[in-house]
Amino acid sequence: MDGRCTCVPRCDGRQCGPDGCGGTCGSCGSGSNCSESGACVCVPQCQGKSCGPDGCGGSCGTCPSNSTCTASGETCGCDAGYVPDAASEACVRIGGPCQGVSEYGHCVGDSWVRCDAQAGVVVVPCGAGQCKTVDSQGTGACRCGSIDANGVCASADGTSTARPNTHFVCATSLGILMAENCGARTGSSAGLCSTFVTSAGHVTSCFCDTCTIGTGGACRPLCSNPNACRYYSAGNFHTCGF
Repeated sequence: MDGRCTCVPRCDGRQCGPDGCGGTCGSCGSGSNCSESGACVCVPQCQGKSCGPDGCGGSCGTCPSNSTCTASGETCGCDAGYVPDAASEACVRIGGPCQGVSEYGHCVGDSWVRCDAQAGVVVVPCGAGQCKTVDSQGTGACRCGSIDANGVCASADGTSTARPNTHFVCATSLGILMAENCGARTGSSAGLCSTFVTSAGHVTSCFCDTCTIGTGGACRPLCSNPNACRYYSAGNFHTCGF
């Protein structure tokens, strides 16, 4: 020994950090930081993620019922047969109760999700870029396209059917569709959407049944002479002897 003092590294029980002599007791791998006590501590990797594993044995968040975390962990996606409610806080079953879904509906991507009085939660495809949100509450629906204020008849989800029960009309001031369930409108379980053709033109509306019209269960014959009424199922229209 030459009589000089020598620094003794102090790394007992330490994985990382300074050794007290200008050196280091070791370094941590990717995804870990060195603590003051010299231990490598895993750093959760949750930036840009809302769910899924955090890389440290924990979670960046959990998904609501009936949904699954995407592979990237960026968001929770509703399972097959379910769609987000208006607030995107829950996944509701298609055909199920309308909890969180209004009769006016909201947009989910290019689809219109709405509440039907008889069918429950229904999904209407709008086409690419054709679902429009119109207020801060998230209310939205398919753009009108070629449908005018007179409207058209279809099933609750917008598909063609031999006996349609839903009247779709354009809310021209907003440029989006609104839907009316004919059973609920007329108070009749046989509620039907059809077109009434006269010599002056035509009007599409809800009927209590073939050749009967009314609201709230107060149904009456469509024609002043009931015997003159004709319903043509092939074209889904009525006439009064015209």
